Amino acid sequence: MKRGEWRQLGVARRDPAVSFLLLLPLGLLHLSGRGKADAGAYAVIERGLELLGPWAAWLLALGLAAGVYLAVLRIQARRIPWRGGALLLGVEGIVWGLVLGPVLSALTALVSAQLQPLAISFSEAHGRLALAAGAGLYEELLFRAGLMSALYVLIAAFLKTFFPREAADTFSFGAALVLSAVGFSLAHAFGDASALDAGPFLFRAVAGVVLGLLFSWRGLAVVAYAHASYDAHFLLNL
Repeated sequence: MKRGEWRQLGVARRDPAVSFLLLLPLGLLHLSGRGKADAGAYAVIERGLELLGPWAAWLLALGLAAGVYLAVLRIQARRIPWRGGALLLGVEGIVWGLVLGPVLSALTALVSAQLQPLAISFSEAHGRLALAAGAGLYEELLFRAGLMSALYVLIAAFLKTFFPREAADTFSFGAALVLSAVGFSLAHAFGDASALDAGPFLFRAVAGVVLGLLFSWRGLAVVAYAHASYDAHFLLNL
């Protein structure tokens, strides 16, 4: 492949429209398998969706459809080579999930019971993969793209009135990273009070920091697939 083509793929990989288009498979997998497995500690998103009742699936589907429509319009208008860019993002996200898996699994083993392999049905496996996809997609949208980004903007806007720009940016990033990670860990107590125990809480806070760093470095699509890949590995061996 020529250098110019690699450069075009790099531009496509960084485009938000390509990133959002790549999130569609996670959203569809989540919608197709919701309710087929016990969410347990992975119920952050599911508990919130329960508040919407029977409208939850329709609203999620409508949101995904609107996002894909806008992404396709942008891709067509800018003639972005989205296939290659999406492939690079997807592969990178899965690789990161595999890389993070052993590290986070080792931490999990220190703070939770040993995982025992269990034969499960196709329907149960589908349900667990759906939970993993929903966690990877919606938790990253909520806690990294939403909370972490909003905290950074708000804290930086305040600090820049008192401190030099570089110092304010650095502190704001660190504060947003830590606070969003704590919020991420606290949210898992929604429907699972044991998530506030010292071990699980610390583990998820550390995981939130790692995912926040990956989000800031590689972007939303990569961290969503890394998160989903790790959760899928964990849930399928639960």
